[in-house]
Amino acid sequence: MTRLSQPAPVLFLCLFASQAGMLVLSPILPDVAREFGVSTATAGQLRSISGAAGGLTAILLAVAPRRPGARELLSAGAALVATGSVLSAAAPSFAFLAAAQGVLGIGIGLLVAVGIAAAGEWTAPARRPHVLAWAIAGMPAAWIVGMPVVGAVAGLDWRAAPLAVPAVVGVAAAVLVRMRPADRPTHRTGEAAGSWRRPEVARFTAGELLANAAWASVLTYGGALLLESYALTPAVAALGLGAMAVAMLPGTFLARRHAARATPALLTALTGFQGGAVLVLGAVRPAAGLSMVASALGMDTVPEDKIAVMSMRAAANQFGYLLGAAAGGLALALAGFTGLGAALAAMFAAAVLAHLPALPRRPRVTTRPALARR
Repeated sequence: MTRLSQPAPVLFLCLFASQAGMLVLSPILPDVAREFGVSTATAGQLRSISGAAGGLTAILLAVAPRRPGARELLSAGAALVATGSVLSAAAPSFAFLAAAQGVLGIGIGLLVAVGIAAAGEWTAPARRPHVLAWAIAGMPAAWIVGMPVVGAVAGLDWRAAPLAVPAVVGVAAAVLVRMRPADRPTHRTGEAAGSWRRPEVARFTAGELLANAAWASVLTYGGALLLESYALTPAVAALGLGAMAVAMLPGTFLARRHAARATPALLTALTGFQGGAVLVLGAVRPAAGLSMVASALGMDTVPEDKIAVMSMRAAANQFGYLLGAAAGGLALALAGFTGLGAALAAMFAAAVLAHLPALPRRPRVTTRPALARR
């Protein structure tokens, strides 16, 4: 096995490809809206379509009694990201572009669900925080590296953006994944087949859905905020979004020491902190640290079936894009970018409330009356 086929670089590139497929829309959203004669809020619903496709894919992974091995699923996900990106670049109509985003969403759902779970399946417990950190670092790295490229080519033609980053990275990820040894298919029976229905998994998924919905609106409409409020060019806006993502990398690697002892209290605190951060729209460092802690906590919830619980988290992530794009578009249409910021903070607050039942409670101390003297 070569160094490139080790779990860390393979999963880094897979998560890079998944995020590249999502980020490319942000700086080109106004151009897409103008070309097809729709509003920015309507164009933003393309993320709803890809989010729905990715979410349904992740749910099917979670509930399926039989699944191919991780290598096969990641290979398919990377190929679909590349295919959906090429189709998006060639879209002759808004409806065709929406269908292409659906293909892209299926690939993203596979990469996010299986890519994070594979960090636990392909490594020993002692190495898991290291590999998980590198896998999740692929997400902000996609912004840091991909955004300047997207901004540069989008200044010439928005159609070049899907080809320049997600299509290229999707092909590269597919090649790298195929260098891994094959995994055994999964066949679950009895109680193991219903691990996704456990109450703790449901609470975890609900909290992740709300937090991801808020963060999805930041990713979808952040570029439009910079472009429309400050009259920036796509290249400058892309550089600004990429610079914001630089702050996410330290959060990922600093969270490694907490991954082995991730707790609902830590996840709740990070979610609340991120909710406050979106009000000033720039302090994004907790995002990757939250993802690191949430992933570790989720895998510990059902350690015998990591793909199932990470699939539910991926479904929450993708349906979060659907909910976030819809709620963010409504807030933007009704109250502008000020209303958008308030809506995002409210969704983060709801995510905190969803995690509260999992927090440990202090035992109640009862005082007994002293025995009466005879």
